Amino acid sequence: MSENIFLPYPVPYQAQIASPELAEAIFVDGLDPIHDPRWSESGAQNPEEYSYWVERACGVACLKMCIDALGGPHRSLIEWARLGVQRGGYLIRTTEDGVAQEIGWIHKNLAGMAVEAGLHAVAKDASVEEICDLIREDSLVIVSISYEAGDDRLPITKKGGHLMVVVGFEKDDEKILAMYVNNPSGRRPELQARARLSIDRFLQAYTGRIIIIKKI
Repeated sequence: MSENIFLPYPVPYQAQIASPELAEAIFVDGLDPIHDPRWSESGAQNPEEYSYWVERACGVACLKMCIDALGGPHRSLIEWARLGVQRGGYLIRTTEDGVAQEIGWIHKNLAGMAVEAGLHAVAKDASVEEICDLIREDSLVIVSISYEAGDDRLPITKKGGHLMVVVGFEKDDEKILAMYVNNPSGRRPELQARARLSIDRFLQAYTGRIIIIKKI
């Protein structure tokens, strides 16, 4: 018989878009985010700023979920994004041809932002078993994973490129069966908060890198 083990406290879900119900339309069907009627709730100054961060905000969406869950300072999604840029957390490199190449969120900088918020945080490598041990210790874990793992219609073709918050796991007497995540880019409600990822899909998409966040 399997059992589900979750963190003992709620982790409020934060999508990287203002209207989670539009995730399918925006991420799959190509709806321009500037048409999201709730864009201002993100904290953006205008629809264009909001639209820029829609595809890029997974790192700060996960950070916000963790900090909100642990009682840290409350900021809007785009406020966290702006702070992340100020802290060097979002890396953009310029190639020899002068082209801007977006690398994405730097884990140690996201961890540093959590430390600034009064929490303990560290970026490191971890096995799935270690992630489960951390959940048992009531720690929040942000994992580097492919967004494909969070859409059950997609094959897994790569590792990483996206971040999710692990909130629990499923196990039986012999093995881990699934991980439960808050996925900021989940396409449908069942793929957003406490979304169940089979361990096979999780492992195919997981890079082995995490950020641990917990109270001091």
